[in-house]
Amino acid sequence: MSTPQLNRKTLKTCIRHFTWSWHTVVMGTGAVGALVSRFHFGEASEAIKVLTLLFFFINLLFFVAICAATVARYYIFPELWQAMLQHPTQSLFIGAFPMGAATLINLSLTMNQKYSFGGPGFLYTLWAFWWLDCAISLFTAVGMIFVMMTKQQHSLGQMSALWLLPVVTLIVASSTGGLLAAALAHHTTYASLTTAVSFSLLLMGLSLALMIITVYLMRLVVYGPLDASLVFSSFIILGPLGQGGFSMLVNAQNLDRIPLPVPLSPGAIQTMCFCAAWALWSMALIWLCISLCSVGSVLRRQSVPFSVAYWGTIFPNGVFALLTVELGEVLESPTLNYLGAIFSVLVCLLWLFVFAKTIPAVWNTSVFHSPCALKLEEQTLLPCEPGHANA
Repeated sequence: MSTPQLNRKTLKTCIRHFTWSWHTVVMGTGAVGALVSRFHFGEASEAIKVLTLLFFFINLLFFVAICAATVARYYIFPELWQAMLQHPTQSLFIGAFPMGAATLINLSLTMNQKYSFGGPGFLYTLWAFWWLDCAISLFTAVGMIFVMMTKQQHSLGQMSALWLLPVVTLIVASSTGGLLAAALAHHTTYASLTTAVSFSLLLMGLSLALMIITVYLMRLVVYGPLDASLVFSSFIILGPLGQGGFSMLVNAQNLDRIPLPVPLSPGAIQTMCFCAAWALWSMALIWLCISLCSVGSVLRRQSVPFSVAYWGTIFPNGVFALLTVELGEVLESPTLNYLGAIFSVLVCLLWLFVFAKTIPAVWNTSVFHSPCALKLEEQTLLPCEPGHANA
């Protein structure tokens, strides 16, 4: 009779099966930290400050540990890099790295602006890290689309919302840029440049995301909900919509602080951005309903074993809640303020649930599973089978 202790993987095996999807842990934790720091009720309280700092340091610990394990994986097993790039699902999670890093920049900026941590030097350091994050995000978006076209095989029936992961990186970087531009308002040139780049990244990311969402809807209608292994990825649709709307609002608010040419009216642009943000929030709301129905239809037929995929549900729901909170602030709407608070609490509870499930799964090593590593191991063993049979 076997026990979980006897089936535990070695540390080297765990590193071999350590995938890019672990960076969704940083994304989800960062999204919860942002919701805590922007919680409408008691925003200036000491409890909110303590919780914000707590989530920042937890997320920083996650980021360092996950990056170290990722580097170790490809240093010890360099052959896994090509195997990962050729895998049509695992490779898409590369986009989770710059998005997770952006959430750390956001929380660091909150500490700098709200709690006077680090001073101007720390602010400019965060700005430099943002430029690096923008470059990685752009390279990831373009590079992964090229890899999908040239190195992988895809079909409409096998499509999932994971296709969005590389392009959402641009939208996440744009929202971070909007927050930084507000902090750099005292330096008009830097603020103007940051806002212009952020709007460009936002439009690039949204245009690609909306195309993919349209194709994904057709896939759902033609082939039905995804199978159990990918069903939670349905929530990823909320990512570009929620983050895109939030980015629209925060970048539009910077237009009053920077000089614009005479033909451009800040008020008119802000109105257009608000309308776009409201439209994206409405789209996200209906997609939340569709995703819940898809997940419910699968769960009625079978259970979904715990995996890292559970972490992928937190960030999309978190940025949808964040957009709701921001709309409540802009409109000064009590209804949206309460709705944003409810969504925020639900996302925090989801984070606690997934975190609690992760601890025993990491301890017994059952959560470390890499399809591309398994496939490579099978290909390595395959030539030995005829000789083994003759022996």
